[in-house]
Amino acid sequence: MQRSGRTALQSEAARAPQTMNAEWEPVRPLAIPGVQIKEIKNVVVRSGVLTECYRSEWFEPSFHALHIVHMSLLAGGGSSWHCHRHQSDVVIPVLGQLRIGLYDDRSESSSYRCFEMLHVSVARPVAVYVPPLVWHAVKNPTNESAAYVVANDKPYSYEEPDDWILPIGSPGIPHSLD
Repeated sequence: MQRSGRTALQSEAARAPQTMNAEWEPVRPLAIPGVQIKEIKNVVVRSGVLTECYRSEWFEPSFHALHIVHMSLLAGGGSSWHCHRHQSDVVIPVLGQLRIGLYDDRSESSSYRCFEMLHVSVARPVAVYVPPLVWHAVKNPTNESAAYVVANDKPYSYEEPDDWILPIGSPGIPHSLD
């Protein structure tokens, strides 16, 4: 027998916000200006799955990779918070699931001190463009290995790296990837 009316718990509950449209495209705009996401389509081929990871015209302005690295993460592993003063990154998951934290430290930005967490996976791959001075950290929240590729628009300088690092848990970035 169903009751008419709502319980106290039902009255307290809020409707979940829309996150996808009917074509399964995300509808929520990113909070941090300059950060861009390009959804990548997998193609099933005879012997597996083909994933196009990067094209320079996917981002505005066009992003030209000059240095590419692969990073693997153990279960639960993660990077430190880091940013670049001159370099932009494109982060592409290639194994498992990842959380990417973004923190805008650009004082002139409309999203100054804004934090955003992205959940990305090879199940529905994306390429995430991170502009200079946006702090970012990556975490593998699962019990499986995970990995990602980072394309940079500046070659790595061994003598003077454009890498600025803060430890996870730093009071300067009061957000967690947990």
